[in-house]
Amino acid sequence: MVRKLFKHEAIYYARTLIIFEIVLFFVALSTRFIMFFEFDHWIYYFIQGSSFVLFGLAAIACIYASLAMTVIRFYRNLFSQEGYLTFALPVSTNQHILVKLVSALVYQGITVISIIVASLITISGDFLNELLKSCWYLLNKVLEEISFKDGVNIVIYFVYFAVIILLTSIHSLLVYYACITIGQTAKKNRILAAVGCYFGYNFAIEIISTFFSIAINIVLTTINMDKFVEFFENNPHLCLHIIFIASILWTLVLNIAFYIVIYKIISKKLNLE
Repeated sequence: MVRKLFKHEAIYYARTLIIFEIVLFFVALSTRFIMFFEFDHWIYYFIQGSSFVLFGLAAIACIYASLAMTVIRFYRNLFSQEGYLTFALPVSTNQHILVKLVSALVYQGITVISIIVASLITISGDFLNELLKSCWYLLNKVLEEISFKDGVNIVIYFVYFAVIILLTSIHSLLVYYACITIGQTAKKNRILAAVGCYFGYNFAIEIISTFFSIAINIVLTTINMDKFVEFFENNPHLCLHIIFIASILWTLVLNIAFYIVIYKIISKKLNLE
């Protein structure tokens, strides 16, 4: 049954994905086609600039459309009239949430990859070749200068970065899912309640971030900064590992908290009326 759920999610996203992908790649190919003809005239530069602007708008539209479709899919399939059929299936609440989350991540990942490929098509040719040569040259220079230990740490940093991107992507989706889930507990104006919950969460995060920044500044002004800077200079990799791991753990804790909120409300307080 879970496979069937993934299949329905894939069909739903493919219907919208194809439309936006066709537009994106059409604009990318059109932009590349225009670049074949180089004329020293303001009309040509205007057309060329307009094509790049259109490509940028198409890429932005794909990003926002993918986010909007994932949020709409979560709401309609679980909390609208479709919810009666959805929760009648022999599938657990955890499975429903995970299917929605994984499908949305895959859909957004495909969107990002498509934008990257379309961008490469747009800048393909001499410019792309020179860019790749420059990147390869810089990479060789970096590899010549760093030691094996530094190289291992850099690889680990890339792993940290990939994990942070994944957890952050999950977090952004879980925030929307949690706000929608909390909003549906309201008796009236559930969508408005979900929107209010989202803005309330962001406002609370801003306040917490402000107080946290103030606290850090107070601590930094009261301690001996010379010793702190000296420790960081003597142990740069250790400090970076601590920063990355702390960021990963904090994001993971937030994701678990949001997931629990979503699961508990759907399991105990689901109201489709």
